[in-house]
Amino acid sequence: MKQSVRSCLFLGALLVVITTACRPMTEEENNLRSTENVPVITRPAAVVQQATATNELPEDATQFPPPEPTAVPTTQSNQQSIGSEASGIQFNVPQTWVNLSGELNTPLAANSLGLIVLLAGDSIRTGSALLANKQIADGAYAAGLITNLTFSTASPTASLTELLTTYPVTVIGSSTPVTAVSSVSADIPGAYIDIEGAPLIFGGESENLRTRIFLFSITTANDSQFALPTQAIFLFSASAAQWANYEKTFTEIAQSIVIHDIFDNLQINDGTTIVSGQLGEQDVINGRLTAGSSDLWTFSGENGRYATITVTPDDTDLDLIMSLISPSGQTIAEIDNGFAGDTEVVIDLLLPDAGTYLIEVEEFFNEPGRYTLSLVLTDDPLFNSGGRISFGQTIQSDLPSNGKKVWQFNGSANDIISIVLIPEGPFDAILELYGPDGVRLLGLDEGFSGDAEIISGYQLPVTGGYTIIVSSFSGDGGGYSLSLDEGGDDTANFYDAGDLTYGVTQQESLQANEAHAWFFTGKEGDEVEIIVTPLNASLDLDLWLLDPDIERLDTQDTHSAGEKERIIYTLPRDGQYLVLVSEFFGTAGAYEIQLSANVVDVPVNTGTLTYGEPVTGLLNAGETALWTFAAKEGDLLDIELATTSAERDLVLYIQGPDGNRVLTIDNTDSGESEHFPMFSIGIDGEWGIVVKEFYGDETPYTLTVNRSER
Repeated sequence: MKQSVRSCLFLGALLVVITTACRPMTEEENNLRSTENVPVITRPAAVVQQATATNELPEDATQFPPPEPTAVPTTQSNQQSIGSEASGIQFNVPQTWVNLSGELNTPLAANSLGLIVLLAGDSIRTGSALLANKQIADGAYAAGLITNLTFSTASPTASLTELLTTYPVTVIGSSTPVTAVSSVSADIPGAYIDIEGAPLIFGGESENLRTRIFLFSITTANDSQFALPTQAIFLFSASAAQWANYEKTFTEIAQSIVIHDIFDNLQINDGTTIVSGQLGEQDVINGRLTAGSSDLWTFSGENGRYATITVTPDDTDLDLIMSLISPSGQTIAEIDNGFAGDTEVVIDLLLPDAGTYLIEVEEFFNEPGRYTLSLVLTDDPLFNSGGRISFGQTIQSDLPSNGKKVWQFNGSANDIISIVLIPEGPFDAILELYGPDGVRLLGLDEGFSGDAEIISGYQLPVTGGYTIIVSSFSGDGGGYSLSLDEGGDDTANFYDAGDLTYGVTQQESLQANEAHAWFFTGKEGDEVEIIVTPLNASLDLDLWLLDPDIERLDTQDTHSAGEKERIIYTLPRDGQYLVLVSEFFGTAGAYEIQLSANVVDVPVNTGTLTYGEPVTGLLNAGETALWTFAAKEGDLLDIELATTSAERDLVLYIQGPDGNRVLTIDNTDSGESEHFPMFSIGIDGEWGIVVKEFYGDETPYTLTVNRSER
């Protein structure tokens, strides 16, 4: 465990150390130049996702079949309204339907088509399937999106046909012109068409969906700040076999569509996220967070280009978090390396896809405040060989295979510095420090692959320019973060205190200027309570909880010396969590620490497994089953879970000897087997496999565990 713990330990030290504000990269140091109105590169031969607003006036259209919509459609007693002026679009759905718009986090809302603003399903079951990217065998849903697609024509009818050529679907009939009611302008022209095949949004493999897709082309005033085409797209989907049951409902929903001013701080995720605007290829903007909300900025990127992004709080009390989300909805970077007042930086990030990228800016404690965001897109790495780093700054970058990065800073004689290098991948990082005369002062390769390297409390010998070189022992590359800070006393004494066990109280003693790192494995949904109690009335304890990525979840120092500190937190996912304990003034003393949890979803202990012998069972509604087996370190397992019901969707969890979930396997849809061919046992002990049905339905199953040969 010590090998895996070391990186966590040093990263915990990083979070404690970096308390001074990071300075943003200067124009002189990095040659980042702000340019207004940078042209957006488009590819005329294809439909390319863009990032905010206008287009040419499309052709006239006719109103689709009766009943004719009123000036602004009203909500009948058997309907509920989804969306509002704040969300830019809205429609009415039956009262029995479920509004899922608030369940969409930003990665779920992003997709290759556009940004999902509204989502409703005919049942909770349908909603659960959608949000988990499952097949929709039964049920129906309606979605509203804002998109910025570039077409070769201004006609909504022709644009819709052009759009569908990029998706593996079968078109039924031809596009029909329609109009939609607008609350801020004349009726908006559009078109609709029916298709069958895979879904256009979400990642399920439903090949039997029938969808009615509406596209409305939206224009802005000639003096508008937005220069890109913008559309509102609505999708109404159900299985082809059940389409006739929902077609009337879909027609009624479509007739209730209202399009508002989508260019006025559009809100999604039930108002918790504000779409603030579009960034150019080289851009610097000033943003303002409102309390409890995040800001979303879009930019158009192409596969193979590089992005350098910085976000700097104007207020030193703001602790900003920056996330970058790809056109496919994948979070490809989440940056929260610093504390309040620190700049968050990602350098030369390779963009994996073409389309609209999202930058989400939020504040750790949901506080309001102003910030500055900059973006630079380049064809080649801007910092291919490195660059400048300032005290109090954390840089996130990539190390190429068989390469190195050189970072430089100016220091004065007798300055005390700390440098922390944290690999994001499983490569063995090397950290070197060179003086102004080019002589190597320090070289560190003390960890294992994936472990951090740290220089703590080093005194610079002379005044001048110093060089940090980042490389890899084996030549492997990968992402990493590099931090430079003044001082080092706080990082000199970090102690691995051990593992925490639910329900057990443990005692330890802090030495002067020491911090303790405790580890525990938790499950998604566990509500954990961590209590530290000083055994000396003069101790003022600090308590931190960090997630498996060593991102801070919570911290407590609300009470006076001699009093308990407590964190109560619901864990966001399975994994190993880190608890840090320190004394505010660095005073030595003893304390007690206790971890407890309200464990959820306790399975029924069903029986014992033997390698190579299938077992069968029947899950009752809402039940989970636990099968245990003895395993030895190095065993390589082939696990298969099957059901005889085509309508049931099985999920299995692998449980370690400590009772914690190690791996979740949920790769298939209803009626299909879950199969994991090569699971390696890490330690001797009694392991378990937990079986459940995704929707909680009753289902028969067969579970087989074979030991494979290496």
